[in-house]
Amino acid sequence: MRKIRTAVVAATLSALLWSAGSDARACDAPEKLRLGEEQRKLAARNAWSGVERAYANLQATGCVLDFDHHFLGAESARYLGKTWEQHERLSQARGLDPQPEIIEGLQAVEAAYGRVDVRGDPRRRPVLVRSEMPFAPDQRKSIEYAQQVVAQTGSFYGMLPAGDYVAGAVAFTVDAGQDVAMIEVGKTRSSGAADRSVSSAAGGTVDQALVRYAGLVFTVGPGFLLTPMGERVPSLQDGVPQFSPAEVAAPGLSAQLGGELGLTYAEPALGLAAVVGYSGGFGGSDTLHAINGWLAGVARPGSVRLALGPMYQVTVGSGTGVHPDFDIGHDQGVDPNDALPYRGLGWGGGVQGAAGLGLLDLSPLQGVVELGGSWQHDGARSYYSVGLRFGVVPAVPRFEG
Repeated sequence: MRKIRTAVVAATLSALLWSAGSDARACDAPEKLRLGEEQRKLAARNAWSGVERAYANLQATGCVLDFDHHFLGAESARYLGKTWEQHERLSQARGLDPQPEIIEGLQAVEAAYGRVDVRGDPRRRPVLVRSEMPFAPDQRKSIEYAQQVVAQTGSFYGMLPAGDYVAGAVAFTVDAGQDVAMIEVGKTRSSGAADRSVSSAAGGTVDQALVRYAGLVFTVGPGFLLTPMGERVPSLQDGVPQFSPAEVAAPGLSAQLGGELGLTYAEPALGLAAVVGYSGGFGGSDTLHAINGWLAGVARPGSVRLALGPMYQVTVGSGTGVHPDFDIGHDQGVDPNDALPYRGLGWGGGVQGAAGLGLLDLSPLQGVVELGGSWQHDGARSYYSVGLRFGVVPAVPRFEG
């Protein structure tokens, strides 16, 4: 009983220490310090796109940000037309230090802008139009940014200056200080907006191509092949007995070559890939060569690539060591099956999958590292393969605002 209590206490303390260590590792304090200094230097040079990148990287450190970080992030958002982000960052700065200029900045935004949620089809992206652009540079920039986002993604969530707009064939009005008004382009008119029809010439849609992206798939790296002992399948070839091999496990090479098409514009991007693959195993006296054709459905959430689908594989093997059921007698305790040669060919269907992570931008390609695996059965035995591969896949074109 005492040992059990000691083990429980030790496990609890270990969990607490691990949790504390995880919390400590969650904030990259040196990186936060470096990025904060970089943000200030970029702001001094009015390099607001750089300030925006520095703010995004500061958020990625996992640290609690300071007043100056949020304030400079709000300034970069204002210069880039990202009014909703400006409002959010000013609100965070106010929570740390409610300085008069912060409060005045929030009041100015709320007095001139309203929140909208424009929802369109990413394959038929609406055109956002305002016939009379405001004179104030901040407001013009805000509208231009929203138009860019809609053109790239089909939708927009943020703040726009008060006034009349058209998105696709839907007209709507933004009132200063309004709650979120949803505008569903091509479905219904906006909630709280002017219910009036508008010709598509005033704010139409832009049809996207059927294929979102297309490109080469090529990966290569170390692999491993395994085929456990299957059923006993003796046969004759030219009058010579053919033996089923014993279990074969062999390290080797894994490679794939093919293409991928992106077929959807909504996220995550979905597509198809057609690939010819090779898996080789070279273990001692055993040699396996497997060639397969793979048709995979592909999902591309963020920088991740997931692929899964059916395949058909042909495997050629040779070596020594046959199924133990082929017992031809023992001599002085030595199993002669271990020295019997085998050679053969197997084929059949199976399934293959891979999970990868994009690490390098090689536009229009993306460098990836992926872990893949497959299973195939030839009617008598199963074949398993796994490979850690490096290579390139098509990059998914995305708007980065």
